[in-house]
Amino acid sequence: MLSLALTDALLCGVAAWLASRPQFSIGYRMAFGLLALPALLGFLRFSGLYPMEGWHQLFSMLGACAALPLLAVCVLTPESAVARRRQFTLIFLGAAMLLGLLISGLGKLRLYDQAAGLVSMALMLWALFKAKDGRRALGPAFMVAGSLLFVTKMSVPPWLVPGDLLHLGMAAGLLLLAPAGQGAVLDAPDRRDGGSIG
Repeated sequence: MLSLALTDALLCGVAAWLASRPQFSIGYRMAFGLLALPALLGFLRFSGLYPMEGWHQLFSMLGACAALPLLAVCVLTPESAVARRRQFTLIFLGAAMLLGLLISGLGKLRLYDQAAGLVSMALMLWALFKAKDGRRALGPAFMVAGSLLFVTKMSVPPWLVPGDLLHLGMAAGLLLLAPAGQGAVLDAPDRRDGGSIG
């Protein structure tokens, strides 16, 4: 459990740091922030500081159902309203979360959130590979690898359990996936209401 607490803390730190970066569009920042939350709850749970197993599982499911699909939208269509305008980002997240709660939560079909996460990562990998963006393509590759190692219950005894490999794959993947250069753009002002959407 100590290793899970440490790797969850690492994932939380990476995702929260990325969410705080002002040069990223609002879609990226909200997706990173939503991924930081289950990692924080996991750290509290596995460290024994404040065990909240139900909340950790809930937000882990929402991360797979909503945050990863939002990241995929940002990677595939970085200029879209969902990636760049707060109201559309919130609408997308709300709809994705509601669908996840209905299918994975109330419907108990946990395959849905796992499939949503894997499909999102696969789409990001395909898009970045197609764009010949090798550095960023390594991001979803690490994320997919960590997820597959977790699903197949791989471990590195006595140091790492399957959950650790998932956390480490996600942390490395998010760092590599984060846009740089031309991909890291400030949110443009919404001319229709004169406000900033960032």
